Amino acid sequence: MIKRVPILLIAFLICPPAQAQIPIDPLRLPEEETGGYIYTFGVNYIPDGREGLDFDREGTPFNFETFNQSINFSASGSYSFSPNLSIGANVNPNLFIRRQQRDFSNRTEKSTETNTDIGAGLSVEYRPAPGSTLDPRFSVGVAYPWTVTVQSQASLIRDPVIVLGSLGYSQPLDSANSSLNLGIGAGFVANERVSFSAFGNYAIPIGETNLPVTSLSFRTGYNLDDEGKQDIGLRTTLSVRGGDTRIGLGIEWGGRANIGSQRQNSNSINNPEPTNRNTPNIVDRAPSSVPSPSVNFPATQSTGNMPSANDSNISTNPVLGGSTRDAFQQLDRRLQEKDVQIEALQKQVRELQGSLERLRCQLPENQETCEKAP
Repeated sequence: MIKRVPILLIAFLICPPAQAQIPIDPLRLPEEETGGYIYTFGVNYIPDGREGLDFDREGTPFNFETFNQSINFSASGSYSFSPNLSIGANVNPNLFIRRQQRDFSNRTEKSTETNTDIGAGLSVEYRPAPGSTLDPRFSVGVAYPWTVTVQSQASLIRDPVIVLGSLGYSQPLDSANSSLNLGIGAGFVANERVSFSAFGNYAIPIGETNLPVTSLSFRTGYNLDDEGKQDIGLRTTLSVRGGDTRIGLGIEWGGRANIGSQRQNSNSINNPEPTNRNTPNIVDRAPSSVPSPSVNFPATQSTGNMPSANDSNISTNPVLGGSTRDAFQQLDRRLQEKDVQIEALQKQVRELQGSLERLRCQLPENQETCEKAP
């Protein structure tokens, strides 16, 4: 169990920043409305290896090679009761595999060790001034193995970069190895789909003798939709505890939504409101709590294969309402009007060309050429 404590500690230091980084909107602070929730699922792989010379209990020397594999699964989520108060939870199952080979002068010994463990956490966050410049946040949480954490966080947006900093204190309930946690992070949105973020945390031991822990996390995210409701990210982690350095790779999938918006969409489907036929169709945008870094423009389409207003599939199809048929009829009338305008314009162009030709022939130097022309 003692050997697995550093792995769990590193996992808890890396997992909390993931919730704050999905997704990042450089244009405004997130407006966490009542009923909004965030979910994240991920897996992180951390390999580690060592080799060297050692002695067994009898004093016999041997060369050893050790290969450690740590696979950390994570599932986290948060729910906003109001713009000021939210609750978050996370579960982190861990799988640890160690393979070791000992080469003696006359024999070779191999061994494999597998351990499983699980961590979990629950926290409550208070947001005193939503929409303010620094957007301060204060949270209190408890995690298993039993640890109480108090943290404060502030963020600052300078388009297209968002910078955040945090200060926290962790106290394990079964030991005096408390720590002061300092964190700083930054996010950059490259375009409407791709974003980059980085977060660093430094755990300073307080109380009994312990080792400081430094963790760095770099993430590349890709929005799966234009409204930023879902996000997939690739994460690289670097953790240093004393002289032990580990590098990990991970993948995450998450998003955000609002329960109230889902009910509203359901009601709008069951009871659709009439729309104005003279206005273009606008896609419903996400709630204000969901970042929307881009605006959807309707794509231009060719009118060569456009069905006419007299198409029987449209006029007799019971699925299409009267407003749809009227829209096609209006579009067909406009296309016909444009055709008439184009023909009139072509006629004017031909007349203008004839006038220019007559003016050219009236010039003395061109009269002979024009008379010889058929």
